[in-house]
Amino acid sequence: MSSAPKEQLLARLPEASWAHIHRVSMDTPTRVRLLGLGIGVGTHVEVLRNRGGDVVIAAGNNRISLGRSITEHIVVHQEQAA
Repeated sequence: MSSAPKEQLLARLPEASWAHIHRVSMDTPTRVRLLGLGIGVGTHVEVLRNRGGDVVIAAGNNRISLGRSITEHIVVHQEQAA
């Protein structure tokens, strides 16, 4: 029996973790820009690099570097390792 996924900020995920984006709490122009990059609610992402500066994520075949100030407004559900 598994528990419900825990919400946390994308900025706090460790490297090599997987998550689904649950909520993007930002102004509309920034959300639209993220959608143009393929980042929106329900997107499945992997954290490739998170070392205190920008966060590099993989979404499908795209590799995207997001500033920490943006990733602190993206709420995700982290997937548990199998």
